[in-house]
Amino acid sequence: MKTSNTLRRLALVASLALAGTASAQSVDINGGNSWNGWNSVGNSQTSGIWTRGSTTRTFDIYSTYFVLSASQTVGGNRLANGTAGNGVDYTGETEASLFAGAWQAGDRIVGMGVQYTGSTRGSTFFFHRDAGGSNLAPASSFGANDGLLTFDVGDSSSYMTTMPGNPRGQVRHYAVWNGFSQNGTPQEGNFTAPYSWNADPAYGPTPFPDFPTRSFAILESGSQTLMTSAQFFINIDAILRSNGGLTFGDGDFGPNTRFGFWEGDQTAGWDGTQYTHQTFPIPAPGAFALLGLAGLAGARRRR
Repeated sequence: MKTSNTLRRLALVASLALAGTASAQSVDINGGNSWNGWNSVGNSQTSGIWTRGSTTRTFDIYSTYFVLSASQTVGGNRLANGTAGNGVDYTGETEASLFAGAWQAGDRIVGMGVQYTGSTRGSTFFFHRDAGGSNLAPASSFGANDGLLTFDVGDSSSYMTTMPGNPRGQVRHYAVWNGFSQNGTPQEGNFTAPYSWNADPAYGPTPFPDFPTRSFAILESGSQTLMTSAQFFINIDAILRSNGGLTFGDGDFGPNTRFGFWEGDQTAGWDGTQYTHQTFPIPAPGAFALLGLAGLAGARRRR
């Protein structure tokens, strides 16, 4: 009885601390058409977030943490591959994929979102989870290029793009780094791809259902490649279930974990000026501990 009361109190604390994000029903999954249940991180041109890149690219950054519910839905309609965007409906993953492959109801999910502002648009993202918080660091000031961008053992990365011939807004690969990388690029080769890359030696033509990541995006009206917003999700429990999180070394999330991403518009030609790197802490200290306790309490109740 004492244990049960303690769990109920912990679950209440968790729900209060994560109001608006702990409930899956309150988190909008629609590529960025709306942002209910998301927290504002800042703007791409904010000191303390900015790492390097072009100083003219502008967008707002969001994050969310929630437990995946069996009633979770994806808002809007998904545009078929090859269809030009209408600025409202999403491309990328399907609603059914939220409960396919590695994904299950009750899993803990971390989300990151980008909403472009002004004339800035994106076509490519390269996401980076810095497990120990030692490989990503912001620049000394906005516009400076002295931020830290490296990869180390246990860090993970995901790549999504809308470029022609690629899955539109879907995660194209998921990799875990097994050695240090000075520049944080796949070309350095110090990584393991724990899931099939589906015959393509570069990134694979279609997403693999066991990826612990999912993504959604809104295409600019009339475009097949340019994104006005994007939402990217990491399934913590899917990672932990992958060989117990041991073989690939990517199962740890904690108060020092940082999240970063490279974003850019490669449709403009790759001249090194149409991109930025951003970084910020994820999760908020104690957030995952609270989510874990809430999940534990729910599991006890179900029994």
